[in-house]
Amino acid sequence: MDVIIEKKRSVKTAGDLIATVDERLFALLEDKGERYPYLLLDLQTFEIIQNYDSLPTHEELAEDIEGELSAIYHHDDATIQIT
Repeated sequence: MDVIIEKKRSVKTAGDLIATVDERLFALLEDKGERYPYLLLDLQTFEIIQNYDSLPTHEELAEDIEGELSAIYHHDDATIQIT
């Protein structure tokens, strides 16, 4: 018997990093004072993918990224290495 538990952590703060199953990486930024202060940034192309008026849900992120999310990490718990 196989038991698979998928824990889908939601975005909790600006600065969270979002990884996809095809190894793309995104960051959620906050531009305080703007009408849509939360920005989804593609860390490969440095393009803003979407703006949000509040923290996006797991489903909103998957739809806007157009891919399956593998994990969401708090920026304090993540390290990015460029090789």
